[in-house]
Amino acid sequence: MQYVQNLKKRSKFPQICSFKGQIPIVCCTDCELVNDTRNVLVDRFGLHYFKTGRKAHDKCLEYIVDEPYPCDLYGGVQRYLDDEQSCYGYTLTAVLAVAGGLDAVKGQYPHMALLGYGDESSADWLCGGTLISHRFVLTAAHCKSTHHLGPVRFIALGIHRRSDPRDSWKLYNVKDIIVHPEYNPPSKYHDIALLVTDKWVKFTHMILPACLDTGDADGSVAHATGWGSLGHRKSLADTLQTVALKAYSEEECSSFYPPHRLLLHGYNHTTQMCYGDKEEINDTCQGDSGGPLQVKSELSSCVHTIIGVTSHGKSCGFEGGFGVYSRVSYYVPWIEQIVWPR
Repeated sequence: MQYVQNLKKRSKFPQICSFKGQIPIVCCTDCELVNDTRNVLVDRFGLHYFKTGRKAHDKCLEYIVDEPYPCDLYGGVQRYLDDEQSCYGYTLTAVLAVAGGLDAVKGQYPHMALLGYGDESSADWLCGGTLISHRFVLTAAHCKSTHHLGPVRFIALGIHRRSDPRDSWKLYNVKDIIVHPEYNPPSKYHDIALLVTDKWVKFTHMILPACLDTGDADGSVAHATGWGSLGHRKSLADTLQTVALKAYSEEECSSFYPPHRLLLHGYNHTTQMCYGDKEEINDTCQGDSGGPLQVKSELSSCVHTIIGVTSHGKSCGFEGGFGVYSRVSYYVPWIEQIVWPR
């Protein structure tokens, strides 16, 4: 209103861009207009994204805009008038392009990492992880080493099957292992860590980072992914697996994971979350540790948001079971200061 009054004083009237009945609506700019255009990003579909100053959020936006994510099929962008704010907003119509099933579609999860232990020529690939930047992979703290093979040494990216030719794998050496300072094995609390690659990871359509949940994601249903065992006492999966899991309440998780030797205070809903399926045999298993629990990002259906890191569980492969995951949103401040210090 002050803007219009100032224009009247200068005998200059704003452009009328729409009407509500007989009432003209003026100053119809985009609803999300900001003063500093450096905080506005535009993707290849012409959609606008707005930085908030939160490092994890803003980096996610940069990835969405700059990188070739395998995207859903878009029906188009629709512009609508917000009568109350006298401005335009945008909605995106989409048709999902991802197939369901146990086997993930090749390229569906380009952030997936497989972690290797031992000698390169005969390495055992025992844990999963998530690429979150050009130099960092997020995983579970207990994946930092094994009793017989020592510390994690290799990160494999861009793979779909374990049996894929090794020359199609993009291998990186682990330069550094950063375990959360409150992780104290064999305790299961704060089971989260960062791996630093020995060199810059080149992003391709098969190798792309995931976003991190800062607390806003709808995690009622999420997908866990990994190359772990296909069931109790079964072999490791050759093809990357994906499974839809449902969130359990704090009361259910606390009841299923009461205090014991490895969880002295029982399940901690602030730093942990538990997921599973009450009706089907859907769960993460041995070999899935460190891998992501994810949902489609609310910012863009082209990218996944990581809400959890696979930590531990009771015997997998049984109906009604569920596992525990480190709650990523709780650890984002710790991650941000290491991965994006400036």
